Amino acid sequence: MIERNLTQLFNPRSIAILGASRDEKKIGHIVLKNIVNSGYRGKIYPVNPNAANLEGMTCYADYKDLPEIPDLAILSIPAEMAVTLLEPIAKKGTKNILIFSSGFKEIGKKGVYLENNLRLEAQKHNLNLLGPNCLGFVNTSINLNATFCRASGVAGNLRFISQSGALASGIFDWAKHHQIGFSEFITLGNKTVLGENDILHYWLSKTQKPVVSDGLSNYQPIGMYLESIDSGREFLNLVSEISITDPIFILKPGKSTQAQQAMRSHTGSMAGDNAVQKEAFKEAGAILCEETEDMFDLARVFSLENSPKGPKVGIVSNAGGPAVMSVDMLEKEGMRLASLSKETLQKLRQKLPAAASIINPVDIMGDALADRYNEAVNAVLSDKGVDALLVILTPQVMTEIETTAEFIGKLAKEYQKPVICSFMGEDMVDKGEEILNNHKIPSFRFPERAIKALAKMWQWRLGVESRRLKVKSPVKTKLLAKNTIGKINNLIKFAKKDDRSALTSLESDKILNLCGIKTPKFAVVKNLSEAKKFAKAHGWPVVLKISSPDLLHKTDRGGVVLNVDSPAKLELAWKKINQTVSRLSKKSSCAIFIQKQVTDGVEVIVGIKSDKSFGNVFMFGAGGVLAELLADVNLKLLPVDERGVVELISRSKISPVLNGFRGRKSYASKKLVETIVKLSNLAESVPFFEELEINPIIVTKKDAWAVDGRMILNSAISL
Repeated sequence: MIERNLTQLFNPRSIAILGASRDEKKIGHIVLKNIVNSGYRGKIYPVNPNAANLEGMTCYADYKDLPEIPDLAILSIPAEMAVTLLEPIAKKGTKNILIFSSGFKEIGKKGVYLENNLRLEAQKHNLNLLGPNCLGFVNTSINLNATFCRASGVAGNLRFISQSGALASGIFDWAKHHQIGFSEFITLGNKTVLGENDILHYWLSKTQKPVVSDGLSNYQPIGMYLESIDSGREFLNLVSEISITDPIFILKPGKSTQAQQAMRSHTGSMAGDNAVQKEAFKEAGAILCEETEDMFDLARVFSLENSPKGPKVGIVSNAGGPAVMSVDMLEKEGMRLASLSKETLQKLRQKLPAAASIINPVDIMGDALADRYNEAVNAVLSDKGVDALLVILTPQVMTEIETTAEFIGKLAKEYQKPVICSFMGEDMVDKGEEILNNHKIPSFRFPERAIKALAKMWQWRLGVESRRLKVKSPVKTKLLAKNTIGKINNLIKFAKKDDRSALTSLESDKILNLCGIKTPKFAVVKNLSEAKKFAKAHGWPVVLKISSPDLLHKTDRGGVVLNVDSPAKLELAWKKINQTVSRLSKKSSCAIFIQKQVTDGVEVIVGIKSDKSFGNVFMFGAGGVLAELLADVNLKLLPVDERGVVELISRSKISPVLNGFRGRKSYASKKLVETIVKLSNLAESVPFFEELEINPIIVTKKDAWAVDGRMILNSAISL
């Protein structure tokens, strides 16, 4: 990816507006007025051949007539005209373009054609093009509102990227109501040239953070609404680096199963797109918003409060019910109640009525006036064992809502600990909430949402050190030897020559062996006599299997017979397996093979799928016929080393069994880890697989055996 210099785009010293208009309903007029009214101090050049003067400024008939080279050209003109004007704008010397115009790929075939031409023109002249079909951007550090909506001009520390202009308008209105300020807000539109990675590169390259008002957090948090992610690996690398110092939270639609492409293997069906996305964001340190309200909540708390230094929360409430419900929510979200010190309990005992509960959560009772809130909040915040405080207020007849809010604001500033409020209600608490907004205290109408947001802050802080280590010392793949890769590619070429999308079991086993992964002894057998000879040579029990690219799930379709432990059972198994062969398509190339059965082991599944956004993703869980029943899905992005594999296995439901459940002897987990690392090296060394899977790997007391390999090829590959 080319790293672009976007400083002049978002910090222009001069702006030309093509399509500037005297019609107040047109975007070209609205954006001109917004730029002027926002207090922008640079030069503004309206361009319109049908006007001599606009908003007291000279209007130019043609871009080439401008007295200087503008840093930024804003286009509010029809789509076809926007494409044709890029060349004269570029010839003038302007390198930064913002296009509001719609009518591109979002309208269908004709729009796709226009947008391709727009992209080619931008690439030809090396232009930084934002949009088209976007709302523009805001940069409060230079008092610039280059949008056509009522954007909040309040300076703050929040940065935002949105692929939706309509959502951006809603965020601006919400932010104004809650007195939340932005440093920069950028809408992407169709992302013809500039996308989220370009913006993140730009922000990462900025060495000096903007100066913002007191009462805000120490962060420059980033919120994102993205309908698609381009160059997913690059995106995750950027997010990983930024999230070491600044929190990132993302809302991305398309989580439903209807929005996901169906896969044929266990790995593909179990490790769906949403699960992969969630794991990818988690590893990079980004917070995935489950719903729109989450995004608004996190924007508020990260903008106004620093993350708690620990998970211990104090609660002060004038209502027992909401306090108890909050305790349940704390546990659910991975936080816990703080244990108050003896000194704190003594203070509370002295200041509160005898009927009040001084044990956290502190219930100061429904008749609490502002001074009682003041005493309780002061005592709990002064306790060194309290990392954060939740204050719950329900509006009783005597409740002094505004005065209570003032006390909370002053105490929060004094103690410099995260304080989050839940003033429950509507009209009665509005003024109190407004006072909290003035004091930069985040407030929620329901305590559960407050706790959920607080927990996300703690989880983000908890992962900072691991992300810092990951960025400093990234995992490197140990690539396979060139001659090994050559042999594997030859097997793949053979499959592609037969126009097959999947390898046979025998081909898969050969590749696993080439990678140093152990498979049980096996042989292709043409008749019952050969099968009996194999069993006699290698011992009972044995397994009969069909090797066919059309039979990925053998157990479900009678393609495997287990526990064959005698000649009589072998004869029955032979008849059964041949009946299955007779039902397969005659065009399908298949073979019967016999395999030494591995006994007395634990079955696990290991799979790797190629995700279109984030590359190879590794899945681990309980295997065999229980794989989908237990849904023991644990994911990690490649590359992965032994430490990463051990961590992933520890998350699984099958981990206690592998480690010796209830005093039993443990299984060969080290051998399992080695096998998984070898499979991941295969996926990273040979980029032609859509999915790789071993189900099951049977882990015995001494070893790990890859019993059944499945390999699906990427349909787009050509060798």
